[in-house]
Amino acid sequence: MLDLLARCISGSVDWAQRRSHVRRLRGYPGVARSATVGLGSKLIGPKENFRIGEHTYLNQAHLSCGPDSRVVIGRGCAIGYNVSIKALTHDPEKPTTNADGPLRHVERDIVIGDDCWIGDNVFIREGVVLGDRIIVGANSVVTRSFAGNQIIAGIPARVIRER
Repeated sequence: MLDLLARCISGSVDWAQRRSHVRRLRGYPGVARSATVGLGSKLIGPKENFRIGEHTYLNQAHLSCGPDSRVVIGRGCAIGYNVSIKALTHDPEKPTTNADGPLRHVERDIVIGDDCWIGDNVFIREGVVLGDRIIVGANSVVTRSFAGNQIIAGIPARVIRER
């Protein structure tokens, strides 16, 4: 009996979390209604600076941008677990707040084309542009831009072959 009660309570909590998450995403004007943003995903930065296309899904991804940068993800993309897409980072000349003043940031847009697949645990740094139909292998670090129709992987990512 207690097991049944525990499952009912757990199910109710899950339902409430999903409903709250969906309601929160409605505040992001650039996120398509048909996009799926996983419960564990984090979108950090101005809500209007995120664009996520139709039929794209994110599994527990972390996206960040600042007031002067955007994260744009095209239509029909699959973004794996623990993917980090950072259009905002610390300036190497002043990465921390200290006696000399506050930290500074570097901001540059990140653009991911349509029909891209980004594997689990990928890091994409500020300023990267990925063309349409790119596949990024799991555990890769993407430090530069790539044209479309390619499979890339590695640290740093490089072209493996054409798609």
